[in-house]
Amino acid sequence: MISVAKLKKVFDGTTVLKSIDFSVEKGEVVCLVGPSGSGKTTLLRCLNLLEVPEEGTVAIGKKTVDFGGKKLSRKDTNELRAYSGMVFQGFHLFPHKTVIENIIEAPLIVQGRDKNELVREGEELLKKVGMFEHKDKYPDALSGGQQQRAAIARALMMKPEVMLFDEPTSALDPQTVGEVLRVMEDLAREGQTMVVVTHEMNFARRVSDKVLFMDGGYIVESGTPEEVLTTPKEERTREFLQLLEE
Repeated sequence: MISVAKLKKVFDGTTVLKSIDFSVEKGEVVCLVGPSGSGKTTLLRCLNLLEVPEEGTVAIGKKTVDFGGKKLSRKDTNELRAYSGMVFQGFHLFPHKTVIENIIEAPLIVQGRDKNELVREGEELLKKVGMFEHKDKYPDALSGGQQQRAAIARALMMKPEVMLFDEPTSALDPQTVGEVLRVMEDLAREGQTMVVVTHEMNFARRVSDKVLFMDGGYIVESGTPEEVLTTPKEERTREFLQLLEE
């Protein structure tokens, strides 16, 4: 489903991703964990070409993009992005549109689909994430957790094969973190392929098939949640987990 090889990303002369290699199988949930500044979000953004790597390859579904010095075409960008839906820390909902208007916007504009059909599909998705009763509200009338659940429904409207989550609970108060994680757990049980940048270690333990621990632009350790989060082999992983417990 996803294959990343020898990925390198440089910002202002600083290499923030250093020869990254990993893969994700269809239906897997992979969690990226590690300290701030380790490259987790940059790696996720490279999968959706919000950041363009200098070197390496990214393959999602049937599309492979090689970053070996070539200028990236709009066609390559659009074809790779068509496989994934992205959920950000900050929701990114249109403030002047209602919840239902927000979630049908992309397929309406990009795919030119029938609006009435999209509204019916959107309402079903909103029921799925527990937001149907809020469908006619504007974002400023919603809690952070409600906005994030609407953002998840919006990403799902494009029927992505892969869902990418960039610390989806980091901007939420403790009372609303659980409602977003429950939606994500439901998606995982349904077999949705997911790559999740998270600081929620309990979520990673419960839900992920694979955990990648990143530090300094490298994947330092990867394996099952048990292998990485309970019995890590690498000293840097153990130090990180000990700091979380203090």
